[in-house]
Amino acid sequence: MSPIPSPLTSGTRQRARVTAGCLTTALALLTLTACGGPDGGGKAADAAPGPSALADAKKPVTVTLWHGLGNPAGQALQNEIDRFNKANTGKIVVKASFQGSYADAIAKYTSAIRSGGTPSVMISNDITSGYLRDAGQTVSAQDMAAANPKDLDLDKLRPAARNYYTADGKLLAVPLNTSMPLLYVNDKLLDRAKVDRSTLGTLAGVAAAARKIHAALPGVKGIDQPLDGWWFEQLTAAAGVPYCTPDNGRTSGGATALSLTSGPQRTAFGTMAKLYTGGVGLDTGDDGNAALSAFAAGRTGMMFNSSGAIGGLSEAGMKGYSALPYPLSGPPSTAGAAIGGAAMWVNRPGHSAAEQVAAWKLISHLASPEAQERFAKASGYAPINTDVNNSPTWKAFLARNEPYAVLDKQFADTPATTATSGCLTGAMQGVRDAVVPEMQQAFSGKKPLDSALRAAQGAATAKIKDYREQAGQ
Repeated sequence: MSPIPSPLTSGTRQRARVTAGCLTTALALLTLTACGGPDGGGKAADAAPGPSALADAKKPVTVTLWHGLGNPAGQALQNEIDRFNKANTGKIVVKASFQGSYADAIAKYTSAIRSGGTPSVMISNDITSGYLRDAGQTVSAQDMAAANPKDLDLDKLRPAARNYYTADGKLLAVPLNTSMPLLYVNDKLLDRAKVDRSTLGTLAGVAAAARKIHAALPGVKGIDQPLDGWWFEQLTAAAGVPYCTPDNGRTSGGATALSLTSGPQRTAFGTMAKLYTGGVGLDTGDDGNAALSAFAAGRTGMMFNSSGAIGGLSEAGMKGYSALPYPLSGPPSTAGAAIGGAAMWVNRPGHSAAEQVAAWKLISHLASPEAQERFAKASGYAPINTDVNNSPTWKAFLARNEPYAVLDKQFADTPATTATSGCLTGAMQGVRDAVVPEMQQAFSGKKPLDSALRAAQGAATAKIKDYREQAGQ
């Protein structure tokens, strides 16, 4: 989930535009783009290096790491790096560098590709996964794990997190931190409106409850949420259908178009849009903090927001609320929430075999159950290693913090399917930039929903096609 002091600034909601050097400036202002396509950009065809590469090193190996994690997540990360450095004194030295926001970090990384100065490890947010795959600078986590079997066991990664960073059946990067959407409810307002919480597991049930709240308490809106791109992707995943075709961009060839007009999506979007056009939903724009503030002030009875809002509500001093799983409109076997957050990528060109293995050992440490438990408690993100479930101290933490327990269970219960993997394309920022204004018009009643969906689908598909053409795909 997003960092507690800035709970709504995870990579899934970054607004900054980043350029990609080798493509036209006009396109790069709207999309994260690749240099040379999936087979270019310096990708080497040789096998991933194994333990001997590090064992043969004549002096301590320096590993550089770039990230966009602010405090407390950034401090929690540094604490783990300090712990790793101490344990590997005389063998590995990790130098971490905060690069600003996720968008700032990927912009600097893109420049570094051209200059040959990429870091050993790049921690980058979910939205940049398609670009990093296409840029061809990294060696896959799948290959590194196979070459170094005594380090990280990939089977220990939570399926939902592993699924997001997988394409063509191969894990590209190791997730470090994950967030998920949740439904937050004001317990007192729901009791006054006599809302049955057992009905809130489906989107239709949430919509009915929102209307009931507003009817019983005219001064209170039923629900609010940030109207940014992540949430239309969540509605799609929870409907059990892909957001882009074919197969959410997870198979050979990648995504070629956006899908917004399928029946399940139309039903889900329509369910939410009617709440807003009918005066039941409170429009707080695309700012997640504005949605949180309205909910904390009692202006709405329910809220969709990132799991990072748990920390934000705590900071706001709100009491008497509950966090519930994100509701589904599709079958539980295929539908669910899509994750947000960031993952760790090992860079290859310009980095020795010893450096790559040392980088993998760092990643293995950061993804270990012990490090993930410490990091989760300090940062507010969900742990990605399933062995954390066996920790008595983690179980005790969840018993004391019910919202985190809800998140933990949702993360574990989310099926690893095509729908929940999210759309993998290097044009993802451009896709969001195309979708959001159209959907905001639909939710405000300024444009019919079907017209907005068709317009958004066409504009976003054009972004994907432009990206593919420029990237030589």
